[in-house]
Amino acid sequence: MHGRLRPAATAVAALLLAAPLSACAGTPSGSGAPVSSGPVAARGGSGETAKAPDDTVAGVLGTYRHDPPKTVPATRPRMADACTDRTRRVRHTSSRHSGKRTTTRSRYTTEHYQDCRKVRRGTETYQRVVRAERWCVRLDDVWYRVDAATYDTATNTDRGDRLTITPLGTGCS
Repeated sequence: MHGRLRPAATAVAALLLAAPLSACAGTPSGSGAPVSSGPVAARGGSGETAKAPDDTVAGVLGTYRHDPPKTVPATRPRMADACTDRTRRVRHTSSRHSGKRTTTRSRYTTEHYQDCRKVRRGTETYQRVVRAERWCVRLDDVWYRVDAATYDTATNTDRGDRLTITPLGTGCS
């Protein structure tokens, strides 16, 4: 009986597969703390924990903060086109058929073109981004990084009101 399972074996297999999945679902706790239903990513380089996009957090809005991007002047090589005028000989052929004979004529012309390549010509200054722009919202004394749309919603909500957000991560230092 290769390739077929008995009905009882199928039911047991379904139960064994469903058990670990239900253990990961999470249950509401009486503490009022938000329940996470998705995986939490590993800590980033700044010590902040990134959350899965399906995690939502609810709490009392404390305050919010917008950090503009931080830039510093920097220099980099300036690349410019260096072109050289060149010529090449181009062959043009024409054939004429007369009975069993074919006569081929060739003539040559000179074609002018430019050969261009990038070369370094000095330096140029630009604004290098040291820290990206970020938006932060504080709910129940915990800072969360959010996107611009969520930040806009928080600014239009009175402080002390309850707010539900989907944060990008925790911490905003």
